[in-house]
Amino acid sequence: MKISKMNWVYIIAALITLVGLITGKYFFLFFAIPFGFNWFKSKKEE
Repeated sequence: MKISKMNWVYIIAALITLVGLITGKYFFLFFAIPFGFNWFKSKKEE
């Protein structure tokens, strides 16, 4: 079963939310996981 990029984003967001609910450290976790803007662009623009 192949997991798409958007599904990975949802999984990571769910993990951040769960850890944030437990520890109360939401803001730090968003900076700890760097997402590049080019990560969401399609590969067809080469």
